[in-house]
Order: sequence, then C-alpha cells, then structure tokens
Amino acid sequence: MPLSKEDRVVNTDNIQGSIWPRLPKTYESYLFFKITNKEKFRNDLHAIIDEITTGSECEKYLTSIGELEEASVSWRKAHPEPKPFVAVNIAFTHPGLLKVEPPEVQERFAKRKADDPDAYCTERINEGLFEKGMFLDLTTEGADYYDLLDQDFKPPDRGNASIKDDTERWTWRTDGVFIVAAHSPKALHNKIGDLMDAFHAGDANTRSMKIAFKRDGQLRPGDSRGKEHFGWEDHISQPKIQGLDKPPAKGEPHACKPGYIFLGHKGDPNLRRPTKPPAWAKEGSFFVFRQLDQKVPEFENFLQETAPKITGSNYQGEGGPEKLGAHLMGRWKSGTPDPSTSDPLISRQELTRRIGAPVAKAVDRDDPSLAWDNKFDYRPNKSIKGCPFSAHTRKMRPRSDEKAAVGTEEDGDETPLPEPEDSDQSEAEGQEESPNVILRRGISFGPELTDQEKKEKKTIESRGILFTCYQSMIRDGFNFLMTRWASNENFPKYKTKTFPHGVGMDAFVHQKNRPDHPNGHVALYDGDHDDRTVKVELGVQPWVDQKGGEYFFTPSIQALKEQFSTAPA
Repeated sequence: MPLSKEDRVVNTDNIQGSIWPRLPKTYESYLFFKITNKEKFRNDLHAIIDEITTGSECEKYLTSIGELEEASVSWRKAHPEPKPFVAVNIAFTHPGLLKVEPPEVQERFAKRKADDPDAYCTERINEGLFEKGMFLDLTTEGADYYDLLDQDFKPPDRGNASIKDDTERWTWRTDGVFIVAAHSPKALHNKIGDLMDAFHAGDANTRSMKIAFKRDGQLRPGDSRGKEHFGWEDHISQPKIQGLDKPPAKGEPHACKPGYIFLGHKGDPNLRRPTKPPAWAKEGSFFVFRQLDQKVPEFENFLQETAPKITGSNYQGEGGPEKLGAHLMGRWKSGTPDPSTSDPLISRQELTRRIGAPVAKAVDRDDPSLAWDNKFDYRPNKSIKGCPFSAHTRKMRPRSDEKAAVGTEEDGDETPLPEPEDSDQSEAEGQEESPNVILRRGISFGPELTDQEKKEKKTIESRGILFTCYQSMIRDGFNFLMTRWASNENFPKYKTKTFPHGVGMDAFVHQKNRPDHPNGHVALYDGDHDDRTVKVELGVQPWVDQKGGEYFFTPSIQALKEQFSTAPA
C-alpha cells in the first residue's frame, strides 16, 4: 500500500503510471515508432498529453478493483467482466529525445559544438548506455549474439563493417515506444486506433510518426493468470520505495531510496556525476525493453532428465524434477499439491493461495503457508543447504549476499536482523538496498502450449516474456544484473562451501550462445555432503532465447508538456 498523497516525496500526478504503481492490464501492446516530422510530432504530442496515464490514475483504478498489491491472491483471480480501463504511456530512445527536444536547445548546442567539439549539452541527458542503446551495449560489453537477435532490435548486416565505429549506427533505431494497455482486445485495438489518428499515422502526407514494429502481450488465461510460461508467478517481491510505498513489514527487504528509480530524488546516482541530468529529467525513469522467448517443453524435459542424474539424494524420486525447477528459480510454482501432505482434491482457490513459497524458507518441499512470502534474506548466507546461490531470484536480488554480515552466517545461526528504526543506525544502514534494484513491469506473450508441442516435447509456437523494467541508471540496474550477476559464475561472492569452479550462473537469463561464452552451470547441494556442492552443466542456452530490445527514457508529465511538445500556433 502507498503512503497518503501528502506524505509522498514523488508526485504521482507527474509520473507515468507504468513506472508506479504499474499499468492495469490484461492485454498490452508496445508500439515502436519513428518520428517523420519533428515539429508536427511536438504539436501532435501536446494534443494528447492529457491522455498519458499517470501514476495517480493507475493507483485509483487498481485500488477500486482490489489489485493495487500486484503479487497477491486477488491479483491472481480472473475477472470475467473486468472493469473497463485503457492506458497509454510514452518513452523515447536517445535519438528520439534529440528529435523532440526544443529547437532552441538544438541551436545552442550546435553553436557550442562548433566552438568546442568535445562540449556536452547540460540540457540533455548524458548517459552512456542510454546513448548506445541495448544492441551496442550488450553485443560489445555483454553476450548478445547478432545471429540470435530479432531483426527489429539490431542493425542491418553490414558484412565486416564495424557497428561500433559506424557513424550511422543510430539511424536504424526506433525513436520511441507507446505502451498501450487495456482490459480487452477490442479496447486495446480501439485505443491504438485513436493514437494512430492523433499522429495521422495512416496518411503518408500528414503523419508525424510511423509505427516501425510492435509487440503484443497478454496475461495468461484462467489459473495461469499472472504466471509466466514456465509456470512461476511473475513480479513477486518488487522493491518498496521510500517516501512512496508504506514501509516494508518486519523481515522484508528495506525500502529503496526513491532516486534508485526516479531521477532527481534522494539516492539518484546520476546526481553524483559531473554531468548531472537536466532539471526536466526529474521524476523520469530509464525504461528497458527486452524480448525473452521461452522454450517450455525443452525446459521441462531438462528437469525430468537431469534431476535423476544429479549425484546424491537431494533430487531423487518422484518430486525431484519439481524440486530442481524450484531450486533453479528460487521459488516454488505451487501449482500442484504435494501428494504426501495434501488433499488430492484440493480446490482451485486453495491452489491460488499456494503460489510462490520461497526456497529460502521452504527448502525441500512447497509450503502453502509461505505463499507470496517476502520475509527472508538468504541468511545464513554461506550455507549450501538453503536456496542455491545461483537461483534466479537470488542472482537478480541477492539480499544478504550484498549486505553487511550479521551473526556467523553459518548453519544454525539465527541472529536477528537490525530493522531500519533500530537505534544502532550504522548497523541498520548496512542492510539497506543497493542501487541495483529495478521495478519489473513485463508481461507474457504468445499462446499456451499446444497438444503437438506437449507430445513432441519441442517448441513450435513463439511465446515468452516481454521483459520491461525501470531504474534511474541503466548501468546500475538492468545492465549490472545481466553482465555482472546473471552470467558471473562467482557471484554471489565469498561462498566458501561450494564447487571449485564457482557458484554458477542464472539458469534462466545467463547467456551461452556461442563457443567463446563461458559454460553455463549451477552448483547445488547434493543432500549428503555439507562441505561441497555438485556441479550441474547447463550447456548452450536451451530454453530461453534472448532476442534483444532497447533502452528508453520515460519523461514526467511536466517534461512532456514543457520540454517535448508545443501547442500549435
């Protein structure tokens, strides 16, 4: 739940709702556009700014239907006749912002550049990865592989030409994206039509922008609502924001500083840089879009074949594959009852309440009482008996692995953690959230598994996650998680009781796309030996294809009005 409006440090009337609390959506389209007439685009944008959905508007709607808390039982309930709602947000790439910035800014900077070729513009965002875009960033620093990327997210093949040194490297990139969300396909389609009309997109003579390509997502149907295609609940354990959300419950991770998500607020790492962001960037946020194609039959087949082969007793028996999957993710699917402890006739409603028990607290079997639980931090954090060090949830949000030590950090230690309000502030501050947090806002795409795919155990239809997230600095957020944590076999660090080759990689988003990439593996407790783990090879990424994406900036409502649009004369 959020704080009252008068107590908030972030103006939710000024932020776009996709950042916080999120866009209400059952169906969602991302319309990637190219600006064709800069002056006209500024005029057309000015005419629709009142239709850009704010955080306050999303909060009001989500509260009215009882779904403000994203990861909850109420959120998992399908609504046969959902309350009508449509939403629109907009974000720009670096090339797009340059096109829509005020003409006088462009003129002033052109004059300065003529006098000093190394000059930078203080009225622009000077953020390296945002300027590069995802392709140039993750094919040079990361492990993205040109041949596996979707054509929409990479430049045309220029043979042996260097993409990095190409002066035309920005011309192929989109200028921005409209995010359109709705409660029904018809409402979504109608809203997209209204947007196209507002920018005259159907008329080549009068249009101010054109749609380059789009991606369509939707929540999965029935009991799978809110789950991604592998079957786990998405969006559990989002960071709470100081001065916006109510404080976390005792035992949950501390709230993060608002500047980790919104530029210009306390904690914003950009404010420490020599090239501080311009005033208009306040309450904006960097938006990352990335397409992840999921191969569900291949993943399920991996679990079934691998679990019985793992040395030791930990993954043997009938429930071994399910347990292995939970340990790779860090949470249980909770989609089926444990036959040894539960009624086989358990109701669908009760199954809904069982979702997402953390492996950190339910190590060996699912525990319905821990559904949605967020009161854990992986301590004792050097124990191999709890959540695997390389579990997806631990890699992406390491909690105690990145915080000051408390107690002995060994098995059996139950030293209580200091709370934010404790008198010993120096100790409590050591438990604060790092600037590497992100707000995840993605949605699934593609159809459910077909009978043919189940029979052949092979992916035929395209499905997966349109992953999106927000942060105040891409290098501290998404980029850091992908390049420093997910594919780093030695993170989390300082794990002494482990396989000699490191703790392993994230089984879902690490990258092993070509021979020169590191071999993927995870290190797991075998159930029999307390002093070492067993190595399980992952090989070439077999169940997630990372298809690329783009980096954007989501301006505040005020910035859209005053910086990037113009009322017609």
